[in-house]
Amino acid sequence: MNPSVPRSPIAPGHRAFATILCATRAVAWFAGAPAAAQDERMVGIWQKDLQRSDADWPHRHDRRLPNAADIELDISLDGEDVVMVFTSRRRDWPTPRTTTAHYITDNKPNPVPDIDSGTPRDVRAKWRKRKLTVSYTIKFPFEADIQQIWELSKDGENLLLTRFGRTEQGRPDIRKNYFVRATAVQ
Repeated sequence: MNPSVPRSPIAPGHRAFATILCATRAVAWFAGAPAAAQDERMVGIWQKDLQRSDADWPHRHDRRLPNAADIELDISLDGEDVVMVFTSRRRDWPTPRTTTAHYITDNKPNPVPDIDSGTPRDVRAKWRKRKLTVSYTIKFPFEADIQQIWELSKDGENLLLTRFGRTEQGRPDIRKNYFVRATAVQ
C-alpha cells in the first residue's frame, strides 16, 4: 500500500466501514419489526364492573344511574387493529343493543360508530406501550375532545378504560370504567 495515497474512510478493512455496515443492518432489522405494541391479553369477553366504574355522564361520578346498562365487551385483534363488539342490556329494552367498533391503529382518522347512537365519527387509534389510545371529538351544544386509554392490569384480569374529556364549563372530566373477564356470557 502506498503511504502517499490517502485512505478512504469507507474503504474495506477500515473501522468506519464496519460501523456503517452494522448501523445499516440495525436500521433494516428495526424497519421490518412491528411498530405496534398491542396487548394480545386484551382478547376475550369482558363485563363492565358497575360497582367500581364511574357513571357515564359528567357530574355523576358517585351516583349510579337507575337501571344502568349491563355492558359486555368482546375484543379481538385483526392484525394490529382492534375490533370491539359492545353489547348493552337493560331491563326496559326488548332486546340487547350491539355495536361493533373497528379501531384501525394507524393514528389516522377513521369512521367508527358511536357506541350509544351508532352514528359514525372520525376516530384516531394507536398502540402506545401496550395501551390502546383512542381519540375523537364529540358535539353537544359544545365540542369536546375525548381521549380513551384502554389498558390491562398487571395480572391481566382487569381491563381499565380511562376517558379524558372536558365539561361544558371547560373543566376536566376524567372517568374510569373497569371490566372483568366474563365468567358466563349472557
